[in-house]
Amino acid sequence: MGLTEFYKLRNNFILIGLTGRMRGGANEIGDLLISPDSPFDQEVIDYEIRNIREKNINEGLKYQNLQQFIKYPGNWKPFHIIKYRNVVLLHLLHSCQNESIDKFAENIFNFILGIGKPNGVFVRERFGSTSENANYLQDKLLPFLKNSDSKECLELFDFTCSTLNDCLDGKEESSEIYDFFFGQSFEKFSNSFFEILDQYSHILRIRLLHILAFYLRVYGNLNFVEIDHAEKNDLQFDKDLSKIYTVAKTIKFILKSCKLNEEDQRCNVVIDSLKNSFEINYFRERFAGFYLVSVNKDENVRLKDLENKIINFGLIEKLKKEKDACLELDKIEYDVNDFKNGGFASPDIENCIQKSDYHIYIDKEFDTKNILLENKQDLSIKVGIALKEKKIITKIAEENKNNYDYKSMHLQLMKLICLIKQPGIVTPSALERTMQVAYNAKLNSGCISRQVGAVVTDEFYSVKGIGWNDVPEGQTPCGLREIKDYESGVVGSSPIYTGFEKTGRYQDVTFIDKVKESINNVPKTYIKDENGRNCPYCFKSFHNAFEGKDNQVHTRSLHAEENAMLQITKYGGQSLKGGNLFTTASPCELCSKKAFQLGIKNIFFIDPYPGISRLQILKGGNSDKSNPNLYMYQGAIGRGYNKLYEPMMSIKDEITLRTGIKPKESDENKLKSIKTLLENKFSEEKDIKTSLDKLLNGKNGLDALAEIIKLGVISKTENDID
Repeated sequence: MGLTEFYKLRNNFILIGLTGRMRGGANEIGDLLISPDSPFDQEVIDYEIRNIREKNINEGLKYQNLQQFIKYPGNWKPFHIIKYRNVVLLHLLHSCQNESIDKFAENIFNFILGIGKPNGVFVRERFGSTSENANYLQDKLLPFLKNSDSKECLELFDFTCSTLNDCLDGKEESSEIYDFFFGQSFEKFSNSFFEILDQYSHILRIRLLHILAFYLRVYGNLNFVEIDHAEKNDLQFDKDLSKIYTVAKTIKFILKSCKLNEEDQRCNVVIDSLKNSFEINYFRERFAGFYLVSVNKDENVRLKDLENKIINFGLIEKLKKEKDACLELDKIEYDVNDFKNGGFASPDIENCIQKSDYHIYIDKEFDTKNILLENKQDLSIKVGIALKEKKIITKIAEENKNNYDYKSMHLQLMKLICLIKQPGIVTPSALERTMQVAYNAKLNSGCISRQVGAVVTDEFYSVKGIGWNDVPEGQTPCGLREIKDYESGVVGSSPIYTGFEKTGRYQDVTFIDKVKESINNVPKTYIKDENGRNCPYCFKSFHNAFEGKDNQVHTRSLHAEENAMLQITKYGGQSLKGGNLFTTASPCELCSKKAFQLGIKNIFFIDPYPGISRLQILKGGNSDKSNPNLYMYQGAIGRGYNKLYEPMMSIKDEITLRTGIKPKESDENKLKSIKTLLENKFSEEKDIKTSLDKLLNGKNGLDALAEIIKLGVISKTENDID
């Protein structure tokens, strides 16, 4: 099997799912990936790589090798983009289709108005909930749906089954799905459809998609009667997950159609974007070539980008209202409150980010929209000076020597694509290596609320301490305890429960009685629902609920960051001043104070902590020089780290097979090996051994050996004939 065949699976099908917060940069990454020409063949990228090499030659060489690889003919292939909103729109078309195209258009219009009609349940504005926006749809949307271009698209939509997925199942090999979804007619229809909605209200358009996607995950199709009944009766959707993968399955059918209908049988696809962790699990379990990429921006850039988006839709007079409503929804999307309460059909972006294989962070200095156009000359001058002059260690350079420079969006994406196509083409950065240790450490956590890992290093990224959130040594983690012990009565005599859990009281009621009361409030069927698992409980949650407070100090666990720092004290003190802290979350207020006091210079984190630690603690020094630097993580993590950095075979063996280049052994060395074999063969025949030594030790020893073999063969042949 040739090496081209060896890498065929990776090169012929790449599936990237994008996730992240509203206006976090997923759109920009999607635009780069669908570019017909490689987006990495840019002069400004050359400058950035040269700048990296000037600071760290080995890191610079890594990016040089990546750029060389992606520039090689055939190594860049543009991606198809599956916009999540377009998949939802497909379902809307399916639910509204009619043989009469005019009726088809009217059904779409009436459906949107119908789910927005005030029903006394929803409180936020929707399309159709006010006469003003309903009139706008009447004046703008309905005429659009009935124009000639839209009718042409609707006529092409021919999927008549009980559900859209029933229609698509089994049709992947035909070009019907592929031609419609990726065709110009539907793309034009979709863009115009959403643009009309956005031009009235960006937030109402987003809410519409949220409602449609939510009910697709709940019911499996868009049935106005079911939606209206559900909202009026305040139905709960915390148990039935049978339709949770509806949209994901639709995307699966589109993916298969792409793979089977591409001319060269190579299909790269990016999904923009995924915001439900159940759907992400679906793709992770079914596609080995799936990579989840979290994209985030500097907060100021993100908010500015949101403002520009709203203004570009012509909504400058509604800017504050639209922005505030978008940020409110963004917070709801990010938080996992619905998810924790069983609302699995809702977005849970925090969980999505935690499941990501690769993190792209767009910093304000490098990746604003016009990065390839702005300050190009200034960047060239800076790099030129750095290359021409010897580096002088000044006081400023000394102060900044351990500062981290964010990589541009282009460089981060280039690295990802190269590693997908050629795993292990470069080795991980020091940041990736260390954060992966923190990621692995978090899996040791016995906390049942959230697992966090942390690592502290010196300024050279040498690991000094590893920690995870867990109870102190000598105590039993919450995950190993059992709430049913309160019913059975073993708590009082068991060493794994604390004195307060055994004897603590709230006025006249004991902690034990309060826990029993909580257990008795749920049906006994909960034991069956455990499916044989133990049923641990969180002491902090129960105690706070019993006291009517929300006090974080009652947690039984040490935080991962403080655990890592305490390991150094416990097993031998070392200075951390000027060092680094890596955490899979970001430090809370208490851990931030500890890091500040220890002199930690850089803090690298993946998922922001929802507190005020950054502004209150980490930016609270008397001068900026005394404040630790806080960096959002860039790079591979988790299972993505191993998939991207583990070579398919040793690089040495692969290079030899590809090029045929290997060290040429001299005739003299070859002769030595042969001579050793012959000496062992004739070890007891001294005369022959002596004669061989004389013949083979000369300059023409190999020629002499060849002559001996030749004469021997001739003699043997003649004797056989006789």
